[in-house]
Amino acid sequence: MIQRLLYYSQLRKGIKRKFQEIIKEEETKLLKEWAAWGLSHVSVFTCEPYVCMYAEVVGGSRISGWDWPMSFDRYLEKWPLEPQQVSSSRGTFYRLALPMIDVFHDGVPSDSDFGRRSAPNAERIGSIARLRPEMASSYIYYHYQKQEESPDSFNQTYMIGSLGTLLFSYHELPSGVSPIKRQGLLTTKYTPDNWHEVMYPHFEQWEEAP
Repeated sequence: MIQRLLYYSQLRKGIKRKFQEIIKEEETKLLKEWAAWGLSHVSVFTCEPYVCMYAEVVGGSRISGWDWPMSFDRYLEKWPLEPQQVSSSRGTFYRLALPMIDVFHDGVPSDSDFGRRSAPNAERIGSIARLRPEMASSYIYYHYQKQEESPDSFNQTYMIGSLGTLLFSYHELPSGVSPIKRQGLLTTKYTPDNWHEVMYPHFEQWEEAP
Protein backbone atom coordinates (compact mmCIF):
# COMPACT_ATOMS: atom_id res chain seq x y z
CA MET A 1 0.00 0.00 0.00
CA ILE A 2 1.21 3.48 -0.84
CA GLN A 3 0.46 6.42 1.40
CA ARG A 4 0.43 9.72 -0.47
CA LEU A 5 1.22 12.93 1.37
CA LEU A 6 0.78 16.61 0.61
CA TYR A 7 2.46 19.35 2.66
CA TYR A 8 2.24 23.13 2.62
CA SER A 9 4.90 25.67 3.58
CA GLN A 10 5.10 29.40 3.08
CA LEU A 11 8.11 31.30 1.81
CA ARG A 12 9.43 34.35 3.59
CA LYS A 13 9.01 37.46 1.48
CA GLY A 14 11.42 37.81 -1.44
CA ILE A 15 13.21 34.51 -0.76
CA LYS A 16 11.85 32.32 -3.60
CA ARG A 17 15.02 32.32 -5.74
CA LYS A 18 17.28 31.60 -2.77
CA PHE A 19 14.99 28.79 -1.63
CA GLN A 20 15.06 27.19 -5.06
CA GLU A 21 18.86 27.48 -5.14
CA ILE A 22 19.28 25.85 -1.74
CA ILE A 23 16.96 22.99 -2.75
CA LYS A 24 19.25 22.27 -5.71
CA GLU A 25 22.44 22.69 -3.68
CA GLU A 26 21.26 20.36 -0.91
CA GLU A 27 19.45 17.87 -3.15
CA THR A 28 21.64 14.90 -2.18
CA LYS A 29 21.31 15.67 1.52
CA LEU A 30 17.56 16.15 1.25
CA LEU A 31 17.10 12.92 -0.69
CA LYS A 32 18.91 11.01 2.06
CA GLU A 33 16.80 12.64 4.75
CA TRP A 34 13.57 11.96 2.88
CA ALA A 35 14.62 8.34 2.37
CA ALA A 36 15.32 8.02 6.10
CA TRP A 37 11.71 9.06 6.73
CA GLY A 38 10.54 6.52 4.15
CA LEU A 39 9.57 9.23 1.65
CA SER A 40 9.97 8.61 -2.06
CA HIS A 41 8.88 10.18 -5.35
CA VAL A 42 9.13 13.61 -3.71
CA SER A 43 8.20 16.72 -5.69
CA VAL A 44 8.49 20.30 -4.42
CA PHE A 45 6.58 23.12 -6.14
CA THR A 46 7.11 26.82 -5.47
CA CYS A 47 4.87 29.71 -6.42
CA GLU A 48 5.67 32.61 -4.13
CA PRO A 49 4.70 32.61 -1.35
CA TYR A 50 3.44 29.02 -1.64
CA VAL A 51 5.56 25.87 -1.30
CA CYS A 52 3.71 22.60 -1.84
CA MET A 53 5.22 19.14 -1.58
CA TYR A 54 4.05 15.73 -2.76
CA ALA A 55 5.59 12.50 -1.47
CA GLU A 56 4.85 8.79 -1.26
CA VAL A 57 5.47 6.29 1.50
CA VAL A 58 5.49 2.60 0.65
CA GLY A 59 4.21 0.30 3.37
CA GLY A 60 1.55 0.35 6.03
CA SER A 61 3.21 2.69 8.54
CA ARG A 62 1.94 6.25 8.64
CA ILE A 63 4.34 9.18 8.67
CA SER A 64 3.90 11.74 11.43
CA GLY A 65 6.22 14.51 12.45
CA TRP A 66 8.07 15.02 9.16
CA ASP A 67 9.31 18.55 8.64
CA TRP A 68 11.93 20.49 6.75
CA PRO A 69 15.40 20.62 8.35
CA MET A 70 15.54 23.28 11.06
CA SER A 71 18.01 25.32 8.98
CA PHE A 72 15.20 26.01 6.50
CA ASP A 73 13.61 28.41 8.97
CA ARG A 74 15.69 31.06 7.19
CA TYR A 75 13.49 30.59 4.14
CA LEU A 76 10.13 29.39 5.46
CA GLU A 77 7.57 30.86 7.82
CA LYS A 78 7.14 29.20 11.22
CA TRP A 79 3.86 27.64 12.34
CA PRO A 80 3.39 27.41 16.13
CA LEU A 81 2.84 23.97 17.60
CA GLU A 82 0.15 23.03 20.06
CA PRO A 83 1.57 22.43 23.58
CA GLN A 84 0.88 18.68 23.36
CA GLN A 85 2.95 18.45 20.15
CA VAL A 86 6.14 20.03 21.47
CA SER A 87 7.58 16.95 23.16
CA SER A 88 7.88 15.07 19.86
CA SER A 89 8.92 17.96 17.65
CA ARG A 90 12.72 17.96 17.69
CA GLY A 91 12.75 20.30 20.68
CA THR A 92 11.27 23.27 18.80
CA PHE A 93 8.03 25.13 19.33
CA TYR A 94 7.22 25.49 15.65
CA ARG A 95 7.13 23.60 12.39
CA LEU A 96 7.82 24.65 8.82
CA ALA A 97 5.42 22.35 6.95
CA LEU A 98 1.76 21.58 7.54
CA PRO A 99 0.04 18.42 6.27
CA MET A 100 -2.79 19.02 3.83
CA ILE A 101 -6.09 17.14 4.00
CA ASP A 102 -6.90 14.75 1.16
CA VAL A 103 -10.19 16.01 -0.30
CA PHE A 104 -10.05 14.06 -3.56
CA HIS A 105 -8.10 11.20 -5.15
CA ASP A 106 -9.01 9.48 -8.39
CA GLY A 107 -7.07 6.30 -7.66
CA VAL A 108 -5.93 4.37 -4.60
CA PRO A 109 -2.48 2.88 -5.25
CA SER A 110 -1.93 -0.61 -3.93
CA ASP A 111 1.76 -1.29 -4.59
CA SER A 112 5.07 0.44 -5.30
CA ASP A 113 4.58 0.22 -9.06
CA PHE A 114 1.49 2.44 -8.90
CA GLY A 115 0.77 1.49 -12.50
CA ARG A 116 2.89 4.27 -14.02
CA ARG A 117 6.45 3.60 -12.90
CA SER A 118 7.10 2.30 -16.41
CA ALA A 119 7.09 5.97 -17.44
CA PRO A 120 10.22 7.30 -15.67
CA ASN A 121 10.02 10.59 -17.54
CA ALA A 122 6.48 11.30 -16.40
CA GLU A 123 5.66 15.00 -16.13
CA ARG A 124 4.78 15.98 -12.57
CA ILE A 125 2.28 18.81 -12.33
CA GLY A 126 1.23 20.82 -9.29
CA SER A 127 -1.49 23.47 -9.26
CA ILE A 128 -2.92 25.79 -6.64
CA ALA A 129 -6.34 27.37 -6.27
CA ARG A 130 -8.30 29.26 -3.62
CA LEU A 131 -11.80 28.40 -2.51
CA ARG A 132 -14.39 30.96 -1.58
CA PRO A 133 -14.83 30.29 2.16
CA GLU A 134 -18.61 29.95 1.93
CA MET A 135 -18.21 27.34 -0.86
CA ALA A 136 -15.68 25.06 0.86
CA SER A 137 -18.21 22.53 2.18
CA SER A 138 -19.94 22.34 -1.21
CA TYR A 139 -16.59 21.74 -2.94
CA ILE A 140 -15.69 18.91 -0.57
CA TYR A 141 -19.16 17.38 -0.90
CA TYR A 142 -19.05 17.33 -4.72
CA HIS A 143 -15.53 15.92 -4.80
CA TYR A 144 -16.28 13.12 -2.36
CA GLN A 145 -19.35 12.28 -4.44
CA LYS A 146 -17.29 12.18 -7.65
CA GLN A 147 -14.50 10.21 -5.98
CA GLU A 148 -16.80 7.46 -4.74
CA GLU A 149 -19.29 7.36 -7.62
CA SER A 150 -16.63 7.19 -10.36
CA PRO A 151 -13.36 5.86 -8.92
CA ASP A 152 -10.33 5.40 -11.19
CA SER A 153 -12.01 7.32 -13.96
CA PHE A 154 -9.34 9.57 -15.50
CA ASN A 155 -5.91 9.66 -13.80
CA GLN A 156 -4.94 7.44 -10.89
CA THR A 157 -2.21 9.86 -9.81
CA TYR A 158 -4.60 12.81 -9.41
CA MET A 159 -4.97 14.08 -5.85
CA ILE A 160 -6.22 17.30 -4.24
CA GLY A 161 -5.27 18.48 -0.78
CA SER A 162 -6.60 21.42 1.21
CA LEU A 163 -5.37 23.65 3.98
CA GLY A 164 -8.21 25.94 4.88
CA THR A 165 -9.34 27.47 1.60
CA LEU A 166 -6.06 26.82 -0.23
CA LEU A 167 -6.09 23.85 -2.61
CA PHE A 168 -3.09 22.04 -4.06
CA SER A 169 -3.56 19.41 -6.74
CA TYR A 170 -0.95 16.95 -7.99
CA HIS A 171 -0.96 14.62 -10.98
CA GLU A 172 1.34 13.05 -13.51
CA LEU A 173 1.24 12.81 -17.29
CA PRO A 174 0.76 10.71 -19.27
CA SER A 175 -2.36 9.82 -17.32
CA GLY A 176 -3.49 6.26 -16.69
CA VAL A 177 -6.07 4.32 -14.74
CA SER A 178 -5.86 1.01 -12.93
CA PRO A 179 -7.05 -2.01 -14.95
CA ILE A 180 -8.76 -3.21 -11.76
CA LYS A 181 -11.19 -0.53 -10.67
CA ARG A 182 -11.99 -0.30 -7.00
CA GLN A 183 -15.59 -0.30 -5.82
CA GLY A 184 -16.59 3.16 -4.66
CA LEU A 185 -18.52 3.71 -1.44
CA LEU A 186 -21.46 5.26 -3.29
CA THR A 187 -23.74 3.53 -5.79
CA THR A 188 -25.57 6.73 -6.71
CA LYS A 189 -24.93 8.69 -9.92
CA TYR A 190 -25.48 12.28 -8.86
CA THR A 191 -22.17 13.78 -10.06
CA PRO A 192 -23.21 16.60 -12.44
CA ASP A 193 -22.35 16.22 -16.11
CA ASN A 194 -21.49 19.93 -16.38
CA TRP A 195 -18.73 19.52 -13.82
CA HIS A 196 -16.59 22.54 -14.72
CA GLU A 197 -19.61 24.82 -14.88
CA VAL A 198 -20.66 23.70 -11.39
CA MET A 199 -17.14 24.07 -9.99
CA TYR A 200 -16.39 27.55 -11.34
CA PRO A 201 -18.36 29.50 -8.66
CA HIS A 202 -16.43 27.71 -5.89
CA PHE A 203 -13.15 29.51 -6.59
CA GLU A 204 -11.72 32.88 -5.79
CA GLN A 205 -10.21 34.33 -8.94
CA TRP A 206 -6.58 35.40 -8.87
CA GLU A 207 -6.00 39.13 -9.20
CA GLU A 208 -2.82 38.25 -11.05
CA ALA A 209 -1.83 34.91 -12.54
CA PRO A 210 0.47 33.24 -9.93
